[in-house]
Amino acid sequence: MDIAGIRSAQDINPTQVSGGQEELGKNEFLNLMIAQMNNQDPLDPAKNEDFIAQLAQFSTVEGIENMNKSMAGMAAAMQSSLAVQASSLVGRSVMVPANQAVLGANGLTGSVDVPQISGNVVMEISGINGELIRNIELGARSVGSLRFGWDGQTDSGDYAQQGLYRVRAYSDVAGARQELAVNLPDQVVSVSIGDAGVMANLASGSSVAATAIKEIQ
Repeated sequence: MDIAGIRSAQDINPTQVSGGQEELGKNEFLNLMIAQMNNQDPLDPAKNEDFIAQLAQFSTVEGIENMNKSMAGMAAAMQSSLAVQASSLVGRSVMVPANQAVLGANGLTGSVDVPQISGNVVMEISGINGELIRNIELGARSVGSLRFGWDGQTDSGDYAQQGLYRVRAYSDVAGARQELAVNLPDQVVSVSIGDAGVMANLASGSSVAATAIKEIQ
């Protein structure tokens, strides 16, 4: 009997099992262990310690396989639950990170994320073509979310027509001007689920992750 060519289960590459599959499952592991026992040298049989160690490895492989199945089931269930919850956003007005929004009959409201104490926070509202319409100084602000509102009045004292405008915010920190993140209102028209997770599709034509929504109105 040629014993030199027999190897233990630890020495066999999983890609050599079952037609080149990449993972060693519990059935393949058990078949390898049985083959090893059937072909071992009767004059030098496997030690009990080695046999117990391989049984322990078999249990570990089976446990990992069962855990992977359980995790896959949990992930599918969570995704279904998220889809149901996200559907309640359709038709709702939400506050999301954006740089443009619609000025309506009741004006335009939003919020600014202030990450550090600022000497002065300034809002700049421009037309779609970039022309500056209104400059609003909000003064010194501490860290947090800063709400603002624009009634549509321009720097000249007139009132802007209803429509789409660009909104940007800046802070003065130690004499340096820094742009801040602005959150503006939009309406959710649909939701979708993909590789990126749950996405809210907005009336403006853009899409944001549901986790990025700052406020539901």
